[in-house]
Amino acid sequence: MTATYYHWIDRPDLSTAKIREIIAKNFNGSRRGLPGNDDSGAMSSWVAFHMLGLFPNAGQSYYLINLPFTKESVIHVADGRRFTIIARNTSDKKIYIKSAKLNNKPLNQSWIEHSEIVNGGVLELEMTDKPSEWGNMIFPPSIGNSN
Repeated sequence: MTATYYHWIDRPDLSTAKIREIIAKNFNGSRRGLPGNDDSGAMSSWVAFHMLGLFPNAGQSYYLINLPFTKESVIHVADGRRFTIIARNTSDKKIYIKSAKLNNKPLNQSWIEHSEIVNGGVLELEMTDKPSEWGNMIFPPSIGNSN
């Protein structure tokens, strides 16, 4: 089972918990820090995206949002634009997203489009220590489903 499947059953908080569990158990900074064969970068890209707090959905134009592992990350995109991801009030216990803003506007869905990243901007995530209602009202797109 993919860790992010929970996004489609109203529980992005469970995706975050599963991702943290998988990374803690299987990835570290040692010589054996990647589980198994990196398979042309598949394992390292999986962990890198999840540590950013964004995960691309294969064949689709959007990224699922989860807890970033850093308080701030910057993605440099074309023409000098930047997409910044900020996790506020985060700690080892505060792993759940309480609320989100994209470019200072409330974001109630647990995904963003690729175009929103390449246009540049700021994704702000407010963290909490308990699962919240954030992101569980608008499902990510799927084949046969247009949100």
